[in-house]
Amino acid sequence: MKHRLILIILVAIMTCGGCFAQQSPDPNAAASSSVDASRKLKNVPVRSAGYGKELGDFKSGIYTMESAGLTRQYTIDIPENYDKNTSYRLIFAMHMMGGHMNTMVSGNYYELKTYAKRDNVPVIFVAPEGYTDRSPWRGSDDKDHIFFADMLKLFKEKLSIDTSRIFCCGFSFGAMVSYSLSLDFQDELRAVACYAPANWNIYLPENKHKPIAYFSTTGTQDNLCKWINSDAQKQGGKYCVLTHIEDNGLKELPEIPIATTRTHVTTEFKGLPAEYPVLFGSFVGGHSNNEKDPGSNVNWIAKETWDFFMRF
Repeated sequence: MKHRLILIILVAIMTCGGCFAQQSPDPNAAASSSVDASRKLKNVPVRSAGYGKELGDFKSGIYTMESAGLTRQYTIDIPENYDKNTSYRLIFAMHMMGGHMNTMVSGNYYELKTYAKRDNVPVIFVAPEGYTDRSPWRGSDDKDHIFFADMLKLFKEKLSIDTSRIFCCGFSFGAMVSYSLSLDFQDELRAVACYAPANWNIYLPENKHKPIAYFSTTGTQDNLCKWINSDAQKQGGKYCVLTHIEDNGLKELPEIPIATTRTHVTTEFKGLPAEYPVLFGSFVGGHSNNEKDPGSNVNWIAKETWDFFMRF
């Protein structure tokens, strides 16, 4: 029986494909007893103040709010069958340069709404509008962070949100602001996904050095948000990954595998707590958040983001 079990495990590993440097969570990264209950894997939803409240006139659409002395807008997508007694996941989709909140809506929030519908997972999506000073997101002050905090406060009060399952994702400038938020809102965000992030040319807060689940992707030929912009200044997507690896508890920083063929390589780094994984997806290509492996019609970046968010 023991030999048969080993054979079954080996077959399962061989059939899962070769695109992951480490596909399954590290078996040595057991759930830490020191992790707060709200951060345990598959924890019971943490209800917001809006649990049990009627929607009233707060429904899907475009809204305007005052925040940090600025007039800001966002689009919110609330499921038609909204149930006040269900705790919804909340996913923020941050737009890229040249894009706007309506770009997120037309793209099904980086395709994540498509997966939510497919899997019948209750999710509320939000697409904030970033442009306030001719830049997609602010580079000189924390007003986007204040805007994010103001939205969170409003949504928690009005909507039935699972406050332990709030996520953020974005591409290019949207990845940059998502990364920036990941240094400041570790207690509010369960995980972030950054497609071609950069840690320069964007406002960066003082890092609180708290753990957060992190997934990012960068093309080997990306000349806009480079994998390495400056080793001396620790600038580039590489250093976004290394920052979260270290903040999540790994002091001996690893080498990061880089794709050398058209088949992407996603690495999950060993030795981190299961509640706070860090994944990096490398692919041979440029500045992109829509990538398909040879012979596939699936955007693996969107699929792996959805799978990543659904771990929690």
